[in-house]
Amino acid sequence: MKILVLGAGAIGSVFGGLLAKGGHRVCLVARKPHLNAIKERGLRIEGIWGTHIIHNLAGYESLADVAKAEPLSFDVILLTVKSYDTESILKELSAYPTITCPIVSLQNGLGNIEKIEELFGKERTIGGRVIFGVEFIEPGRVSVTVSADNTIIGGLSKGYQKNFVKTLADAFNAAHIPTEVTDHIQKYIWGKVLYNCALNGLATLMNAYYGALLSSQGCKNIMAFIIEEIFTIISHKNIDIDWSTPAQYQEVLFNRLIPLTFKHHPSMLQDILRHKKTEIDALNGAIVKLGNESGIDAPFNWAVTQFIRARESISYYIGNSGK
Repeated sequence: MKILVLGAGAIGSVFGGLLAKGGHRVCLVARKPHLNAIKERGLRIEGIWGTHIIHNLAGYESLADVAKAEPLSFDVILLTVKSYDTESILKELSAYPTITCPIVSLQNGLGNIEKIEELFGKERTIGGRVIFGVEFIEPGRVSVTVSADNTIIGGLSKGYQKNFVKTLADAFNAAHIPTEVTDHIQKYIWGKVLYNCALNGLATLMNAYYGALLSSQGCKNIMAFIIEEIFTIISHKNIDIDWSTPAQYQEVLFNRLIPLTFKHHPSMLQDILRHKKTEIDALNGAIVKLGNESGIDAPFNWAVTQFIRARESISYYIGNSGK
């Protein structure tokens, strides 16, 4: 397959790199320092899935650069930009009508696949649930640190052909990215939202890895309240998930998911430390918005959102003022 990876940071580099190693033609759209390092030394993927150095990658800084360099014909696009960049990159993509392949969101948060569907139709929209952790060590080097479960991909109801989703999953598995197919991708996306909302903002505020949160009863109480608020909204909107009560999910989170990702630092914390914007508005912030639309208060999600926005602003100020 010929694959375009839009937003090849940590997650996109792992997918793109391992697929290229597996024999696929992969084009990365990424930041210049990352591309320069890959060109000079190859892409280094290390961590729990072994060490790989991949050289057969095409790299570009933008879609416009891709268009100048080669025919715009791809079998699939992997969308791995931050959630706040989804709308802008999709609008840019829509300016190239010759690109007609399916688009797979491998992102965090809510709203990403809805934006793909809105611009390109449900027949080209595929969702993904990624729950392995990757840290961006330096340009040209990423590390797979933890994995809580297999990647899950699936099209929307009455959307893209199941055969293609199965073919894509086979390609991921052949590249040693454990992947399964589902007919109910929204269920898995909401499961990941529960996980991220409970952990990412709080671990970022505590400057801690996930497992450390379990050492504090206060943190455990906050996570429990966050989960309860999300379940209230899920119930109100009749969203299908795998757990019937907040207590049931909390049991899974505390006793299985956090232990599997114990030493992982959230990407949100990495963004703050690099003085970058976070994805809080697609996570706890999105929960608050959904609650407001339904007349449901979500004070713990609201508080986490406000604290992260505050830390984001201060981090950006410090990073750009030299103070």
